[in-house]
Amino acid sequence: MSRSFGLLTAFVVLAIAAAESARGQVLVAREDFDGGDLNLISSMVPALDGGGGDWFGVGNRNAWPQGFPNPGVPFSIGDDTVFGYSNGGDPFPADTEGIYGQNSNLDNNYFAMSDTRKWAPDELSASWTFDISGFTDLRLNLGMGGVSNDSFDGYSLDTEIMFTARIDGGAAQIVFALSALDPNGFLTRLMDNGNQSGGGRLLEALGDNAVTKLLAESGSPADNTLLDKTPPSGAGAGMLDIFATDLNGAGSTLVLTLTANMPFEAMVFDNIVISGVPEPATLSLLVLGGLALVRRR
Repeated sequence: MSRSFGLLTAFVVLAIAAAESARGQVLVAREDFDGGDLNLISSMVPALDGGGGDWFGVGNRNAWPQGFPNPGVPFSIGDDTVFGYSNGGDPFPADTEGIYGQNSNLDNNYFAMSDTRKWAPDELSASWTFDISGFTDLRLNLGMGGVSNDSFDGYSLDTEIMFTARIDGGAAQIVFALSALDPNGFLTRLMDNGNQSGGGRLLEALGDNAVTKLLAESGSPADNTLLDKTPPSGAGAGMLDIFATDLNGAGSTLVLTLTANMPFEAMVFDNIVISGVPEPATLSLLVLGGLALVRRR
C-alpha cells in the first residue's frame, strides 16, 4: 500500500475513531478498496463497464478501468471546473456537477456507480463479508457522496440504492436506503471554482436505525443526511462525508450487501468501517496484544 493510500486511510479511521470514542468503541473491520482491509473474509465486487460513463464497480481517477490515456471517469463524478478530473484534459468551468475535484487523491480507489439504466431492468449488486466475532454494539460508517444536475431534475425518482446487513445469516436489516427527493432549499458545497452546483433532486440516506452524517470538514454531525460533494479546499478537502448508523445484533460474520438501480447521475462510496465494543474476552486479548507491542518497542 502506497504512502498516500496509507495516509488517506489513516485520516478516515482517525476521524471515525474520534466520533466513536465516547461510545467506547474500537475498530472491528474495514474495506477501503486500497488494500487496507481488516477482518474482510470475502467480497463479491463486479466491474461493469457499459461505456459512455455507465459504470458499476471500483476505480480511481488515475487508473480508471475504461482505459488509457483518457481516464474515462464518468463526467458526473468529476468536478472539472478548475481541474480536468473526469477526462484528464482541460478544465470545464461550466461544469455544475461532480463529487471529486482538484484536491482529491487521484490514486484513491472508491466504489462508483453511474447511469445503471444500461443494465435495466437488472438490479446490480455487490457484497462484503466481515469477521465481527468478539464484539457487540456494532456500528457501520461509510463515506458517501453524490451531486445532481438539473438537466434531468437531478436524481431520478426511480433511484433505489440499498445497503443491507445480515449477521450469521439472520434477517436483513436496512443499513442505508438512498432515494431521491427535492432538497427543499439545501445547497450542496460549492464547485471548485466557487459556483453553485446544478441543483435538482438529491439523494437522502435513511435506514432502520437513525442515520447520522458526519461532515468531512470537522467530523461534526450535520442537520441532514443528504449526499454531497467533497469539500473543494481547506479541512477535509477531497474527502467524503461519513454516514453512520447502529447495527442490530452480534455474531461471527456480517454480510453487507449493496443493491442498486440508479437510472441517471452518479454516486460514490468509500471506506466501509465497522466499529464495536469488545466483549470481555476480546478486550483482554486487545490489552495483552498492546502490552506485547510496547514490550517489543
